[in-house]
Amino acid sequence: MGRDKSVNVKEQILSKGIGLFLDKGYNATTIKDITDAVGITKGAFYWHFKSKDELLETIINLFETTFTNSVIQAVRDSQGTFLTKLNYSHKWVTEFAYNNRELCVGFLTILAEMVGSGTAIEEKTRKIYAKYLGFLRELIVLGKKEGYIRDDLDTDMVAHAINALHNGCLLEWHINYNNINGALFARTYRDLSLFGIIKPEIKKKII
Repeated sequence: MGRDKSVNVKEQILSKGIGLFLDKGYNATTIKDITDAVGITKGAFYWHFKSKDELLETIINLFETTFTNSVIQAVRDSQGTFLTKLNYSHKWVTEFAYNNRELCVGFLTILAEMVGSGTAIEEKTRKIYAKYLGFLRELIVLGKKEGYIRDDLDTDMVAHAINALHNGCLLEWHINYNNINGALFARTYRDLSLFGIIKPEIKKKII
């Protein structure tokens, strides 16, 4: 098996695995499901991954590297006020989700399936989730420091609410993918998450 072909097969296993874990759930998906979807033998699967668990961990690592770590670093490196950083974050996240819909929704469904399992994967997904929440909290702290965000709002609860709104919108978009205006939906999410937390006097200036 040539190197390029081998890399392509591994990428196909990852792609089909994400899709199957999303559609059927991780526990219900078998290695045969994956090999049938890719059109390879079980031996070819085990050439790239020791087990279904290793495939899942690779997918989780891919999400952490390409989404969580990347957006956090990009926003931290960006210049400007809280509003500038929040808008940049929104643009980054929505563009990534548009290009990696199954990976983003798949991470959420894997996390939901793993909650309460007591497995190493649950611990890992929770840490990634907590890392992103911490990043949102960091933005909210900046917004309060600069006087943009309402003083009556709890920082942690705002971070949770924005994340919940994002996750809910992502699932809604996935479910109604062929019947929803993605760009308009993304702008609506941005406006709801922004205008619900900023001070009224600031809102008047930016509308």
